[in-house]
Amino acid sequence: MQVTRATIHRSLFFTGIVVAMSGFMFSRALLSIGTFILISNGCLQNDLKERFAAFLKYKVVAGISCLFLLPFISGLWSDDKATWGTMMLDKLPLLLMPFALVMQKNFERKHFTAISLFWMLLLFGGSVWSTIQYLRQQQQYHDLYRVSKLIPTWAANDHIRFSMGMVIGILLWLKLEEWKVIQHTVIIWLMRIMMCWFVVFLHILGAKTGFIGCYFILLPLLIWQLFAAGKKTIALLVIASACLLPIVSYHMLPTFKTRVHYILYDRENWLQGNINGNFSDGNRLLSMQSGWHVFQHNWLTGVGYGDIRTETDKWYNAYAPAVTAERYLPLNQWLTSGSGAGIIALLLFTVVILLPVFTKDWQKNKQAFFFFVYMNLIFMFETTIDEQFGIFIFCFFTLYWHLSNLLKT
Repeated sequence: MQVTRATIHRSLFFTGIVVAMSGFMFSRALLSIGTFILISNGCLQNDLKERFAAFLKYKVVAGISCLFLLPFISGLWSDDKATWGTMMLDKLPLLLMPFALVMQKNFERKHFTAISLFWMLLLFGGSVWSTIQYLRQQQQYHDLYRVSKLIPTWAANDHIRFSMGMVIGILLWLKLEEWKVIQHTVIIWLMRIMMCWFVVFLHILGAKTGFIGCYFILLPLLIWQLFAAGKKTIALLVIASACLLPIVSYHMLPTFKTRVHYILYDRENWLQGNINGNFSDGNRLLSMQSGWHVFQHNWLTGVGYGDIRTETDKWYNAYAPAVTAERYLPLNQWLTSGSGAGIIALLLFTVVILLPVFTKDWQKNKQAFFFFVYMNLIFMFETTIDEQFGIFIFCFFTLYWHLSNLLKT
């Protein structure tokens, strides 16, 4: 069989995805290599004119690239050029990957299915590994959960990003269920059991990003799909199970129970004004206050992305001097955008993340639409597109869902 240029590019496309997904789990360097392969492969294909036209046509895709521009321009007034440069290097995929992945010829449902299953299997391996670590030292981790230290995970022990990846994995499975692309009964039920395990593991892990995904994204979508498929009885059973799941988890999963108590204890300390930097949610709220302060005083242009930490440190020194460690960047994507590059950046970010609401392709693809809803919820308490793992999750999977929108029905 003759190897054509198109075949080579398609192989590189799949290779880049596999390497990047594996890198997310095991190695930041590998993630960078996979991202480089994807970007280079997209930019070296012989359809650049067609690709550029598609880039301009699909506003959601073009919008992602726009999220790079104002933070980049803010380097003009950033005093700390080294920090600004590091942040822009992390953000570079926002600029380049949308053009590279706006289209891929000969990408079919079977390819989407295979890649999605690969992602789910990676997540399953990671969840089993984490569970083994927990079972080996249960008492130690029960004690650690009292101070908000969770069981280790793949993805560089970033339980927030790992739980986000798991929610995305279940969304991908719901898309495959809707398409009915897997015909083998045994495989279907094995995958369904795996998805149920993912939900259980998210409760064992106890990351709030996982809880938000389970109850505000996956549950409504699953019920919607079941009713749409005419499976009303199963949908009612799912609703009943969802009501019981937190209760059962509280009584049967020590990590979940401890996590609930920690969150309530953290909240009580915040309400009582106990601000000492020892509580994760309290630190999160402090970071938002610092970001709001910086934005209020620099609302037109921001302080420049390189100087966000310097300026928020000034707020901490003045208003929360007891907090000496874990002084986060403003853990809200709107506040980070505004404090770094001003009101225009904040408004641009808002427009970009709301584009799927007004885009027919995204409205029709329920799983893709719910993915964007999930990302919007996460943006409220995370700076997802300001670090490597978060940028990969948001940028790559937005484009991956975009490619699924292009597949023939």
